Amino acid sequence: MNARAHPDVDSEGAAEVKATAQGIHRINANPRLRWSFLAHTGLAIHPPHPPNSRKDQ
Repeated sequence: MNARAHPDVDSEGAAEVKATAQGIHRINANPRLRWSFLAHTGLAIHPPHPPNSRKDQ
């Protein structure tokens, strides 16, 4: 994001937007984090438990 594309966003706001985007990408990159995030928000999750992503040893 640059100042010319979004002139009404100050540098502090731009940093917040960047941090939010990084957090969203981090959550989406890990299936367990997606489940944990949704559970933390209080949203109903169906099925109620995340799929087992562990590989059999």
